[in-house]
Amino acid sequence: MKALFTSAVVLMASSAFAAEAPVKLAGTVLEVNFNGAMACDTIGDEVSDWKPVIATPLVIQFPAEEGTCFHIQLDKPIPGEEDLKQPNKVSYAPQGEIAVVQVQGYMRHLVLTLHFETPAGGQASLSWGMDDGGWLARGATFRLRPAKSKEGRVVLPVMEDEEGALQTVDDGLGELVRELEQREYPTAVERLYRKRLLTLLPHIMEGAPIDHTISNSNRTTALHNACGLSHVEIVQWLVDHGADLNARTEKGASVDDCVGGPNASKIRAILRKARRSED
Repeated sequence: MKALFTSAVVLMASSAFAAEAPVKLAGTVLEVNFNGAMACDTIGDEVSDWKPVIATPLVIQFPAEEGTCFHIQLDKPIPGEEDLKQPNKVSYAPQGEIAVVQVQGYMRHLVLTLHFETPAGGQASLSWGMDDGGWLARGATFRLRPAKSKEGRVVLPVMEDEEGALQTVDDGLGELVRELEQREYPTAVERLYRKRLLTLLPHIMEGAPIDHTISNSNRTTALHNACGLSHVEIVQWLVDHGADLNARTEKGASVDDCVGGPNASKIRAILRKARRSED
């Protein structure tokens, strides 16, 4: 495992930008995305050729409690480990602009090295050691955001080969979908918007275009429905990820025509700011 730890540090890409790593991450969500990253397999001292990474994000939600070492169950058990109840040991060690996160569980040791370019994000490298080998990744990116619950959570990345490419776009969307699943709305119109979003957003996470539409929805995009539901966080996520601000439904309704509810003014401000940045 020492060799894997050293590899993770060596693989960290240099950057002209640097920021001090936070002293602690309690109450935050760390999300590592592998879009554009490279990875290789390791067997003993042998390393395979480097290839583009096709993997789901790594997500670690640190509990809202003091300390830098926690014991956290996996969000979803790995196949073959369904009966295991031992939590993963998750530790965080900052030093200047670099921080190391380690996740130790059954027959695994994951070392994540973070290079902070801003207080909330930067570049990441990763080594994942198993008893019979592992893999290394470099050129990943990470970001921090406040957690919406106090519990701890670990979602390990799933890596696929190029033929069975599993590509997901999460970047915080999965947490928004889970929150939306638990929220209840009093009116039929709001429930319709919610139902459409719970259909559209998972498709987007699986790689569908950001302006994907579904049948029997009057060709409303996710942004139309998020504006109608007055859901600020989802609107912001969609805008940040390139949703078409000028999309129209079959009947010609614009995104702005759908804006309503208690957060209408905030949503209109998001749309105005996004349009100004396009000019």
